[in-house]
Formats: sequence, structure tokens, C-alpha cells
Amino acid sequence: YLVLFSTLAIGFYTATTMSGQIARNEKAFELSEAAADGGMQFMRYQLGQLTIAPTVPPSGLMDAVAQGLAQQLNGTANMNGHTVQNTNGVIYIPSATDWTTVDSSAGTKFRAMITQSGQFIVVNVDGAGAGGNAMRGIQIQYQKAPKAGAILDYGVASRGTIATAGATYIQGLTDPTKGSVLSADTTSSTPIAINGKAVSGDLSTVNPTANIAVGPGVSVGGTSDPTKIQQHIHTGVPAPTFPWIDTSVFTAYATNLYPYAPGIVASNATLTDVYVPPNTNPKFTGGATINGVLWIQSPNVVTFKGGATVNGVIVTDTTGSYDGVHNQINFGGNVQSTPLSQLPSTNPAYDPNLVKLTGSFLLAPNYAVTMTGNFGTVGGSMVAGTVNMSGSATGTVNGSVITMYDAAGSNSVSLSGSSDIFIDSTGTSNYPSGMSFGNNYTPLPGTYLEVAPW
Repeated sequence: YLVLFSTLAIGFYTATTMSGQIARNEKAFELSEAAADGGMQFMRYQLGQLTIAPTVPPSGLMDAVAQGLAQQLNGTANMNGHTVQNTNGVIYIPSATDWTTVDSSAGTKFRAMITQSGQFIVVNVDGAGAGGNAMRGIQIQYQKAPKAGAILDYGVASRGTIATAGATYIQGLTDPTKGSVLSADTTSSTPIAINGKAVSGDLSTVNPTANIAVGPGVSVGGTSDPTKIQQHIHTGVPAPTFPWIDTSVFTAYATNLYPYAPGIVASNATLTDVYVPPNTNPKFTGGATINGVLWIQSPNVVTFKGGATVNGVIVTDTTGSYDGVHNQINFGGNVQSTPLSQLPSTNPAYDPNLVKLTGSFLLAPNYAVTMTGNFGTVGGSMVAGTVNMSGSATGTVNGSVITMYDAAGSNSVSLSGSSDIFIDSTGTSNYPSGMSFGNNYTPLPGTYLEVAPW
């Protein structure tokens, strides 16, 4: 009996010990897997916050990703004192030999390795529990995805300063909040000065210490009460991404040479899918009709007097930088506009793909644009270097007004006289053709793999 009971006791002890060891191993592997999953979610969030310029070539992708992640992660506790770097095409988070803590009480941690595979980014994440003896590795490929254009939520948005005067209005057409104003200028002490009659939406500036000036009797956000106006003034708002402009989607259709010599005044001209060579400086009088695409090549000073009808879009090249002296588009008199989508697609004069490029009316990021007359309803967003509206310029913009140049010493957006601008912004539900707000990276479905830790 003693031998029998001793044998049974040893068996029970061995079984219990083995079960405990198995349980500990399973727990360690589950903690490691949870740490790897947590690390991948962390990387998914960080890659989703990136803004990679659409102009970045594949050869520069890893440098751009490293730069973006460095801005987000360097100096945080997640990096344990390390910095994000692209080392021979590999990015390690937090480093090649260190780990980021997931749960200090459980001892879980992760590390990530980012590489490039063609147009995709490949992320490998290792997870480990306390002691690091049991590790799990997972891998997901990430694909490029266009970012939302949050700036399109504003009616008027500028990299520079904004000023209104006289009897001017900035009014949301269908919703007062669409008449909102944003300045991203960070150097001027007063980036927004509203001395016109009203702004129907809120006033926002990126500079947290800036002063937003509102004149006496001016209505902002539907109220003229100075104490209530403060509820519609916001400083230190997150800086939105201004669009990258690529007019090549339109210029491919502008195949006809401008038919007039430099210096010739064109009266009652009708132009269809035309490009204007540099230094032509065209002047239109007596009304002009633009059908399809008008492509203005820099430098040029373009003047419309006596009104114009634009059945389509006006674009410029995007080379060089802002030059408000040699690059100008001046609208005098009334401007009537219809979007490309309303061009007859059955007309052989128009490419059926052209009419699909909707959402933009004017794309001139390096030009000074002035308007002194009524411009009816503009069937898309307006992007310019600077915008100056004066006299009785009044109209409706089915989109947003965006200025790309921060003009030191002068306003990037200036409204004076009795200028009224009605905004029917489309927000992030619509992306105007020719605009890009950069790319981030999102998981590619079906690429989840469990792999050996690296």
C-alpha cells in the first residue's frame, strides 16, 4: 500500500505540475498575442494619422513615413528615448533592440518593424509577455488611402490673413455655419479682422495667441452681442491640411492654342478647351465665353471686362511660386458660371470623361485673383494665391474659397465695398477634382498573417 500510494502521489504531483506549466505557457502566449494585437492597433492608428504628400515618389516613401511618424512619436513615452529613423529601408518602433510597454502590470510589450513592398507598407509586430520568453508575431500590409479634406468644412480658408470691410457679407447659403472663416497664419497678431456687415459662421485661427478683431455692430454667428460673439471665436484650432493642386487632370483636355496674339484685345471671344501660352496677357472685353477648360500658363495677366461666361473650369500651371504681379486673373463685370457636369456629354466637342471632373471652378494657387463685379453662382470651389473682392462683387460659391499664399504685410483674403459672398460648401463629402489632401495608410483586407517573431 505504501508503494502504491507513493506512486499515485508522484503521478498526481507530476500531472499537477505539468498542468500548471501548460497553463503558464498558454497564459504567456495569450498575453504575447494580445500585446502583438495591441501593438498592431497602435501602428494602425499612427499610420492613419500620417499625411503623405501625393507628390512623394515610391523611392521616397519610407523617408516620408519616417518623417511623419517622427513628428507624431518622437519625445513620447512610447519611444523610450529613441527616435524614428529610416535605416536602409527599415523603420523600427521604438528601435531594433527595444520594446514599447503595453501593460506594465502584466509585463506585456511590443515592437514593430516597417518595410516597403512596392506600393504597400508591410508592418510586422512582435508581442511578448513578462520575461519575453514566449513571443507572437503578426503581419499586415497597408495600402495608400486619400485623406479627408477637413478644410472644405470652412467657407473661407486662408494660409494668410483675412479682412472684411464696408458692407460685406460672408453668408452660408443653406446653413449659416457654412459661412465659417479660418486663418492658418501664425505670425500676424490679428490674422482675422471683420469690419464688414456680417459673417454667418464662426471665426477660427490656428494661432492660439492671436487676436480676432470684430468691429462694432458686426454680426458673427448670427449675433451682434459682443459677449455672445466670443462663443463663435476659436483660437488654437488644429491646422488643417491645405490641398495639393494638380491641374494636369484638366490640362490634358486643353488642346487648342489661344487664337489671339499678345496685346490683342479679344471682344466677344468664345474659347473651347484652350491653353494660353506664357506672357500672352490676354484681355477680354464685351463678354467672353469659356467652354470646357481654360488653361493659363505662367506668367500671365488675364483680364475679363464686360463680363464672362465660364461653362467649365479655369486652371493654371502649378510650377514656381506665388507672384501677384506677373500672375493675375482679374474679373470685371458679371461672371456667369456652370460646372463641367452640365456640359452636354453628347457633344463631340467635349470628352465624356471631362464632364466627370466636378467640384472645381478656379484652380490658380500661384495667382492673385480679383473680382469687382457680380459672379452669379460658381459651380465649384475656388483656389487662388490671394483673393480680393471689391466694389459690388456678389455671388454664390458651390464649394469653398481657399487661398494658398500667406502674404506678409497684406491680406490673403480681402473683401471690401458691398461685396457679398454666399457659401454653399460641400464639406468632406465631396472632393473637388484637381485637389488632394495627402494620403495616409490603412490595412489591406485579407493580409493578416501570424508570422515568426523577427
